[in-house]
Amino acid sequence: MSWIRNLIPVLALIACAPAGALAQTAGCTGFKEAMVRVAGDLKPEFIRPLVVSRGAGVGLDNFDLVTRARIDGVLRCKDEAFVSFEAKITLPADGPLLAQFDKVQEAALVAALKWAPTRVEATTRHMASDAAEYLRGSQERGDVAVSGKVEEHAGGGVDIGLLWTLTERNFVILTGQ
Repeated sequence: MSWIRNLIPVLALIACAPAGALAQTAGCTGFKEAMVRVAGDLKPEFIRPLVVSRGAGVGLDNFDLVTRARIDGVLRCKDEAFVSFEAKITLPADGPLLAQFDKVQEAALVAALKWAPTRVEATTRHMASDAAEYLRGSQERGDVAVSGKVEEHAGGGVDIGLLWTLTERNFVILTGQ
């Protein structure tokens, strides 16, 4: 249940994102097509899950990410507008899975924000380094919820976040939609 407490700041970003400050992100179809193209050998696919709820997420289309790796993900869209993308892995993870998770993050940034690969690589490495450092510090302090959380404001109402715990790693792209 501690992962829920760690996810609360990420969900707060969704609720507080300004509605009028959207960046020029790819539309939903464009994101899915670019993600498949950029992620290559991971063979990502987006499928519609069966969702049973009472009003939660009304007006949003959800697509589950399916890859050849042990990576969970969800794409949220409102009509054709990209709203958010989240990817997660559980730990422990071996080197190849961590590399595949990095590739999913990089592909998502290229697909969503149309950034150059060099900018994407620099951003993800910097954020991962900070998240690892904050996680280490959280462990050393003996925090109740041990985590390393990093946010990057990409401009135009788009936020990127990493949340690392001892049991999982989360990556999020949010628009102000």
